[in-house]
Amino acid sequence: MTASDDNIQDFGQMSSAAYGIICRCMSKQHLQTTEKGARTLPRQDVLETAIYAVVTAGLVFVLWLSLERFGRSGLGLNIVAVLVLPAFLTRAFERVLFGLFIPQDRSYRLGFLFSTAILIVQWLILRFIQSAPLGFPWLLLAIFGAFFGGLLATSLNEALWENNSPPSEHVREEVYKRHLEIIGMPKLGQFGKRLFDVFLASAGLVIFSPLWLTCSFLIWIEDPGPLLFIKNSVGKGGVNFHQLKFRTMERAAERFTGPVMSSEADGRVLVVGRVLRKTALDELPQLINILLGEMSFVGPRPQRTVLVRGYLEQMPEYAIRHRVLPGLAGLAQVVGDYYLTPRQKLRFDRLYIQHVGLLFDIKLILLAFLLAFWYRWQKGWNGRLPRWLVRYGSKRSPK
Repeated sequence: MTASDDNIQDFGQMSSAAYGIICRCMSKQHLQTTEKGARTLPRQDVLETAIYAVVTAGLVFVLWLSLERFGRSGLGLNIVAVLVLPAFLTRAFERVLFGLFIPQDRSYRLGFLFSTAILIVQWLILRFIQSAPLGFPWLLLAIFGAFFGGLLATSLNEALWENNSPPSEHVREEVYKRHLEIIGMPKLGQFGKRLFDVFLASAGLVIFSPLWLTCSFLIWIEDPGPLLFIKNSVGKGGVNFHQLKFRTMERAAERFTGPVMSSEADGRVLVVGRVLRKTALDELPQLINILLGEMSFVGPRPQRTVLVRGYLEQMPEYAIRHRVLPGLAGLAQVVGDYYLTPRQKLRFDRLYIQHVGLLFDIKLILLAFLLAFWYRWQKGWNGRLPRWLVRYGSKRSPK
């Protein structure tokens, strides 16, 4: 065995040992809150913070060794160098910072920034001292590993989704039974429409995967924490389902208000959230809802279960809109706007149900893209599409 092989073997043993220590340390949860929401630390956190500090220093050293020997250690160890080690380094930094009484969200962000800074410094040093230095694409991959470490820390401490103000079992049952009384059991949808939804959603998840990563990074770096927002909405037949969206507001935005409609000048909306809302990219995770059969690409836009309960008390006919699957794009949003009253939305939803069909769906999808990426960005636009662009097809009853 050569000296080079000995070095590689030593490096592999060091990486395995470091991995074991990190996994044991990082499996514990430290986040505790008082009744007022303030963060408290148990007594042993002082010792654990010191342990994490030692682990962090060790990871910095191991990361330097792995990058310095990059290309001579085999593909497996190269991947460890640029993905796994930066991720664990971010997590270790986050634990140290949190132990130093830095707020949780800032600990996430600073942990990622410190890891990224160390990666860049080590990469620049190696550019000067090596004849075949680590390429820039590998540095970007290592920074992605550090970002993944931030997501790992978020998921271990809390979750990557935020389920605010879920309706009680009583409310869900009441809404469902009310729909049974008014519209009965809904009929099966059109097979061609469902096939179209599955094909387009599958293709969209693949094609827009870079957008998923970009949106996730921008949300997390502005307001570290959950990436997704779960909106408990009413689906076909009055059944409650989890409507997925990118989080566009600050964390726990409804902790004081409960579920309410957001206004156009809502101060809780993030900077990146305003862009996501204006381009409708916050709806991208609903491709998963479509694949699960909970939504369609076109249909009445889903409304929150607790709000639908109130609408049904004032106008029972509101249940008619739930004869079909809710949609990613709706006639009310294409022809009208987001701030229509529930009764105005219902009028458009009933028109859509009367003319539902695959060709009409395709037309509305194209109009929704035109609305999100062209008309909304035009100065002086009045908020409505020209009427000649929207023509209803022949009437039919939903199947």
